[in-house]
Amino acid sequence: MKLITKFILIYLIVTVIVLGLGGVVSYHVIKGELDNELKWRFLDRVERVTYLLEQGENFESTVQDNSDTNLEIMALPNRVEPDVEIRDTLVWHNRLHQREHNLKMVAHRNVDGTSYRITTYGALVESDDITEAVIEILLWILGLQVIGAVGVGFIVSNRLFKPFRKTLKRIKNFTLQDKEPIPAESTSVTEFDDLNKFVEEMTSKAVSDYVNLKEFAENASHELQTPLSIIKGKLELLTETELSPEQYQFVEDSQRSVKKLSRLSESLALLTKIENHEFVKTEAINFSEIITESTKAFDEFIALNGLEVESHIQDEITLQMHPVLADILWTNLFQNAIKHNVKEGRIHIELTEKKLKIANTGQPLSSSPDELFQRFKKDSVDSNSIGLGLSIIKRIVDQYHYNISYDFYNGWHTIVITFKTD
Repeated sequence: MKLITKFILIYLIVTVIVLGLGGVVSYHVIKGELDNELKWRFLDRVERVTYLLEQGENFESTVQDNSDTNLEIMALPNRVEPDVEIRDTLVWHNRLHQREHNLKMVAHRNVDGTSYRITTYGALVESDDITEAVIEILLWILGLQVIGAVGVGFIVSNRLFKPFRKTLKRIKNFTLQDKEPIPAESTSVTEFDDLNKFVEEMTSKAVSDYVNLKEFAENASHELQTPLSIIKGKLELLTETELSPEQYQFVEDSQRSVKKLSRLSESLALLTKIENHEFVKTEAINFSEIITESTKAFDEFIALNGLEVESHIQDEITLQMHPVLADILWTNLFQNAIKHNVKEGRIHIELTEKKLKIANTGQPLSSSPDELFQRFKKDSVDSNSIGLGLSIIKRIVDQYHYNISYDFYNGWHTIVITFKTD
């Protein structure tokens, strides 16, 4: 839900509550004013009757004249003190067929030594009429409030929030690869100015951190490779000298460690580049050709391990990927299937326009499958494994919004990458 829509809904809810309370207050205020007006009329009526009695007008014990049917005059047998009593009463309404609230006044007056009780009642305006009038007014006000709220919301959404939407669009288009922070633009709203300044400071820091991290990763990788190459060369020279079997074994172990350290440095640098989205350009990659040619390149290694490869590859399967990442994706998958296979094991490859499936025979995992794609999580006891191959695969798959899954069943490890979900 948009912010302006939520604001309008809250505004209308508050308006309905306020109007409801205002309606109740208005009803009682209007009714009070009308009752006061009615009291003055009743008093005027009592004074008029009293005047007529003083002038000798003869009323019967109960009098109902033609013009005033709510008047009752009664001579009392005993003398009482003059007073006036006003109270609410219920009177049957012939038209509505129900009892209605009326105001009733009972006054006692003494005329020529005789006490009279003068009673009159009525309503200046009926309660239902007041209620209907108040509801009608409130509905008009509510209707105008709805029109005003929607109008204000439209204006606010299109004009007031324009700088906010512009800033949001610039944030969406912001990429670290451009190495350009988002400059703050001045607006007429203080809060938007503060937001733009914060965005400028945040993106400047992000760009600075990105550049520093990238330089560190590149420098570290480069500076590591140089001494490693020197060590590797020295060890090769050392193998050409006369060494005891024990010394030769030490040199071989050192060479394996150097190679592993070199691959670890290269893999970490590659992983950092993928996570920094440095491979953003894509092109149509013939994945069928990549798999076919790469599999042939491993023929010697496959034969050496006595593996059997079975493939079902559809022709001309193309994916929109960076060519380097496409090659790394398949090479890591295939090397993983070879490395973690058993002697004289099998590899099954299947490629369609919807998915890539690669399965290999092997021992079951000793660790949780959920940790398989995490960094340095390896199930193999092979000391040459650096534990980053599947992490790199996962990062590539995530970059192109593919899905990847792993399953082990009946002695087969199966990894499926789904290109299309439909």
